[in-house]
Amino acid sequence: MTDTLYIAAVDSSDRDKETADIVCSGKNDQDVLQEALDRVFIPVNGEIRGGRIILAPGNYYIDAFPRKNVNGRVAVMSKAVSNRFAHIGILISGSERTESTVLRITKEAYDSVKENESCSLFATEGHNGNHHVFKDIYVTVYDDQKNIICFDGRFMGSLGMRRCKCLCDSRGNYSNVRQPLPSEGFIAFMGTYGSNNMFEYKWEFCQAEGFGQGFAVGGEHLLLNKCAALFGRYGISFNNYEQPRGVYAHPITIMKFIDEANACFWKFAANKYKQCVNAYNTSFEAVPHWLALDGRLSYEENPGDYCGHIDYVANQGYFTENDPAQAFWEKGSGINFNTVNNTHKSVCSTDERLRYAANIGQEVFDTDMKKKLIYTGDGWFDMMGNPA
Repeated sequence: MTDTLYIAAVDSSDRDKETADIVCSGKNDQDVLQEALDRVFIPVNGEIRGGRIILAPGNYYIDAFPRKNVNGRVAVMSKAVSNRFAHIGILISGSERTESTVLRITKEAYDSVKENESCSLFATEGHNGNHHVFKDIYVTVYDDQKNIICFDGRFMGSLGMRRCKCLCDSRGNYSNVRQPLPSEGFIAFMGTYGSNNMFEYKWEFCQAEGFGQGFAVGGEHLLLNKCAALFGRYGISFNNYEQPRGVYAHPITIMKFIDEANACFWKFAANKYKQCVNAYNTSFEAVPHWLALDGRLSYEENPGDYCGHIDYVANQGYFTENDPAQAFWEKGSGINFNTVNNTHKSVCSTDERLRYAANIGQEVFDTDMKKKLIYTGDGWFDMMGNPA
């Protein structure tokens, strides 16, 4: 057993192969990654501790999902041998050269997934199993109509993601959409169950292209920093999967999220705990021919289940102006949020105010009417309750 293992791909450089502990063959490389993961669980003073797996630049081929937990089949699965306050630390890292360490979920693996089955690239055998950090890993998937999860954090005690990218080989682009839309169960990054027990739960500089859910955010205390989702169904969804453990009241914070050419804005699944979601400086490219495929704005399955602050700008694609008339919420949703389109003025004329897609609770001083108005969701009213 060792605390660090170096793995080389079949097409890694000769130098990387010479220094590697294990060299992949280019067929069923998931079994080599599993061997490495099993070997870095180390007993120290009667406790189990984890280690690091470093993947050299190259292509690693995932041809099957041979392992299983209660959520489905898994290509590479870590053990659940820690307890609530003593997580095992596992780091799985590629090369810091952008997109040079590539895990390819092949057509063979894709075709093995049955219609109502869910399969994961990385997952854990049981709940609250460990503390994972993934860095500099680039994942490609053959197609988008199966329920495949790239990074499945549901059973992980906590989950850190840095500079990882997931890409569907058959995704659309800004000009051309791909129909039908990706399966909603086709997910790039999936969050934890419940609390992360004060360990890291931070995803930063990650990207998803062509997924049913780019970021299936769940649990609590997540910090999502400058991530991006493109060419899919939902860029972000919140608690959109069964969560049998933990509480879901503690906040989620999102910084500078990039949501481009997805068919829908954000989905807030049922959550009776009034979870707080704060999103700052979000940008949407609400490309019309993508929105036409489904066209849902952000919505709460049960309006009022969430609270928080969301500020954003939105345009209709690259080289277009940010649009003050682009709404964020479907009518009835977002009632407990302070939602701000950053293009809107707090002091403006009547004509300009009426061209805004106003958000509930928005206040404007109307220079023509010479008074402050507030938008209630049913229209603009002055401070005495009179319709404007």
